[in-house]
Amino acid sequence: MIAVTERPSSQTLVSTRVLRELSEQMGPETCRQFVGNYIDMWAGRFSRLVSALDEADFPGAMDVVLSIKISSQMAGAERLAALASLAQEMVRNADFCGLSSLIEPIQLCGEETLLHLSQTFPAR
Repeated sequence: MIAVTERPSSQTLVSTRVLRELSEQMGPETCRQFVGNYIDMWAGRFSRLVSALDEADFPGAMDVVLSIKISSQMAGAERLAALASLAQEMVRNADFCGLSSLIEPIQLCGEETLLHLSQTFPAR
C-alpha cells in the first residue's frame, strides 16, 4: 500500500522532474507519444471509473483506479496519482460513499492535468 502523506491538493499538479527523467529514459519523441496517449486515454479511463461506480463493480473500479494511478505516476501527474491512491483505498474497503466523493475531484484534477500536459506537449 502506498500511503499518501499529504493532501492531494497540496501536491504538485505535474512534476517536471518526472517528465524530464521520462524523456531522458525513453527519448523526447517517445515521451511525447506517451504523454499524448495518456491524454487521449483519460476520457475512457474516467468514464470506466464512473461506470464501475454506477454498477458497484469494485473489481472493475480497482482495475481503472490502478490504471489511472500508475499511468499518472509515469506521466508525472502527482496530484492525480495521489487521488487515485485514495480511490484505491476506498475501493479496497468497498467504501462506495468515499469513492463517490472522489469522482468530482478526480474529474477536475484530470481536466487540469490534461490542460497542463497539453500546453507542455502541444500536438504536432
